[in-house]
Amino acid sequence: MKKIKEKKRGGIFLYTLALCLVLLTGCSSIQRQSGGDKRTEPRGNVSSEVGNTSREDNEPAAREFEITGKMITADENTILFLQDGEENGGLADFGTSDVLFYDQEGTELEAKALRPGMRIALSAAADSTSVERYPLGITGVHKVRVLEQQNDVVGLYLDILKAVYGADTALNDKITIAALDLTKEENLSKQEKEALRYLFWSYLTNAQESLPDGGSGHIDVMLSTWEELTEEGLIDKENLDFPEGILITIKAGQIKNDSFRFDVEKWRSGLGAIGYDSCEGTFEDGAGTYRLGAAWIS
Repeated sequence: MKKIKEKKRGGIFLYTLALCLVLLTGCSSIQRQSGGDKRTEPRGNVSSEVGNTSREDNEPAAREFEITGKMITADENTILFLQDGEENGGLADFGTSDVLFYDQEGTELEAKALRPGMRIALSAAADSTSVERYPLGITGVHKVRVLEQQNDVVGLYLDILKAVYGADTALNDKITIAALDLTKEENLSKQEKEALRYLFWSYLTNAQESLPDGGSGHIDVMLSTWEELTEEGLIDKENLDFPEGILITIKAGQIKNDSFRFDVEKWRSGLGAIGYDSCEGTFEDGAGTYRLGAAWIS
């Protein structure tokens, strides 16, 4: 009986030893597996860095951001454009030095080939900054791709405003306000109306500064209607007089087959206004021209 007990104890010992070995092997396996995960993490980072290095040549967008929009003006130094997705604003500009330009097929363009009305996609470094002013200044732009040529509607309307402002200049005497009523105009978005207001303000400011006596001083340009100006007390409703400014109103139908009809008038008072009816605007390859219709004066 004693030997039997010893044999049983020996069997239990061997079984316990085997179980411990299994547990130790499992722990070692778990430790190696965990350590492998830890080792693969930095390897993953290294791989990612190599991948990023490769993308610098093949996929620069990985370290860039892209903005799309419509070009408003372009000169040898600056491009002014409207950013997509900004309903009431989005006017921005960037410098053209050290910027490469490409067409839809990826062929490099000269900056002088750019025209207002073009839809563009600009690429800038991820660490680029913006200058908090109006229009917004974007730095770090190094590539611009032309997406398509659209009609330069803003540019054409600006030409129309210049022509009407320059007619019967006595109505402009000593004004400090130029109001634009574009509520019955069907071809401009809210964005484009704001861009037109800014461009017309720039034009009037430059025109005033170029006069020998400096002109009549600062002129504010606003988007407003006759009713709104009356409610604000800027127009004397009883005497039909806008003592501080002029109101230019454009009524236009939609563009069809690159053409549209419009009426335009400049109003200072009940006895001081001019206008043109049955006018026509047309576009060819994106560039717009206009023809003023029958003139009237009061």
